[in-house]
Amino acid sequence: MPIVNQQNEQEKAAYQSFVEQATYTAITQDPQWAHVKDNWEPLEVYLEEDQKIVAAMSILMIEQTEGQVFAYVSKGPAVNEQSPQIVDRLIAEAEATLREKNVFLLRMDPEWAYSEEVSEAFREAGYHVRNRNVSGKATIQPRYTMRVDLRAFSSDEELMASFYGKTRYRIRYALKNGLTYRLSDNRDDLAIFYDLHKKTSERHGISYRPFSYFERLADAFLERGLMRIVIVEVDGKPDAAGLDFAYGNYVWYMYAGSTHENQVLMAPYLVNWVGMQWALALGKEFYDLGGVFAPDNSDSLYQFKYMFTRPNGATEYIGEIDKVFNEAYYQTFLNK
Repeated sequence: MPIVNQQNEQEKAAYQSFVEQATYTAITQDPQWAHVKDNWEPLEVYLEEDQKIVAAMSILMIEQTEGQVFAYVSKGPAVNEQSPQIVDRLIAEAEATLREKNVFLLRMDPEWAYSEEVSEAFREAGYHVRNRNVSGKATIQPRYTMRVDLRAFSSDEELMASFYGKTRYRIRYALKNGLTYRLSDNRDDLAIFYDLHKKTSERHGISYRPFSYFERLADAFLERGLMRIVIVEVDGKPDAAGLDFAYGNYVWYMYAGSTHENQVLMAPYLVNWVGMQWALALGKEFYDLGGVFAPDNSDSLYQFKYMFTRPNGATEYIGEIDKVFNEAYYQTFLNK
């Protein structure tokens, strides 16, 4: 059966193994992401060839108005090649179940590099593709990400030497001025991270998730060795922190915070340097600093991330690929 049977441990293990090891995958495609997003209904679907899984997608569903259900494949599906044909076959496996659940839209946003050829292949197969000409509601995830390619480096020293001069200076300045750090799997450090994350969100006037959300992240990934808490201290006092997640070929830097009291000491640079060292030690191919909505030099967040990724800068992803089952409601949804 293409839908994972939650009572079949062998089937669940095979699905889990494929999603963890796929060439194109993400922590948000892990089945345990449903534990984190516990107000969504999960559904796991796979495609087999010669009795081996070749594609999989962990879907989360949530009801909208009028009983219509939105289904989201966050940063997925998990595949080994960027093939619209394989994705289309995978969705065909799930279509009957999705229609039974009154899904009006199945949305995917795989971390595939932007390609007009691939975009057009999806359009020709009947999908709505939202990337360079988005109209209506903006994309859920930023279409650009800032990532460091680690494949050419075999040591921390080689990686450090590859950085832009000012980036090297700022990391070394932090180290020389007595900042200390730890890459932690101690759940008690989650409260330290959260205090810094909350302060940062409040300082910038943006919303933030409750502590229980981060506790669920720890439930799902910390003890499995897929999550680490980076804490940087100034004179023994926590000054900056981040949460990193190792999955597939990546380490993702996904959540962060700082006091903003010791800017000259460059603690956030050290948070990312520690995360990159972890990624390199694990043999990962990329360290992802997270998304930006545009490569805009006037954006301070982009400027910060660019200090690590120059001269390559931002990587543009393909955007959202929508399989629509109710066109009228879809158009209403886009224009809310």
